[in-house]
Amino acid sequence: MNKKTMGVAGIYVLIMLPLLLLTYGANWNPSNISYELNGDTLVILEGIGKEEVAEVNVEDRMNDLLQFTLAVSMENKQWRTDVWAIGLLLPFLLFAIVPDRRPFKKNLSFKWYLTIVLAILVLYAAYSIPNHAVQVKEVHEYVNLLLQ
Repeated sequence: MNKKTMGVAGIYVLIMLPLLLLTYGANWNPSNISYELNGDTLVILEGIGKEEVAEVNVEDRMNDLLQFTLAVSMENKQWRTDVWAIGLLLPFLLFAIVPDRRPFKKNLSFKWYLTIVLAILVLYAAYSIPNHAVQVKEVHEYVNLLLQ
């Protein structure tokens, strides 16, 4: 392994390690909202440190509770899918830095390789970013609904 290949591996680790720790270790998602359910009390938490935002009695508000938990669950699922996609696509992007080590170098010219990788990234971002925007908005709407 030469220095460039080691650099690519190091960059990958520097990007993926925090993403994995935040996502799976701290159960974080872009809405920055999580919750705990203790009997009839819903505790809404915010941030990586899980600071308590509010406690809500949901005994008579099961419909709102279910919609809120579904929205948070959908955002968690989308974010975890994105982390996997980043983990799979990032090496292809990073190998553009080291053209002699890139995959498919015998079959594709560098320009085509880079075009295909960037096209896949742009298409995935075009799919993912609007979904996150909708899900984050939905989560915050349900938080506001529960706090009323």
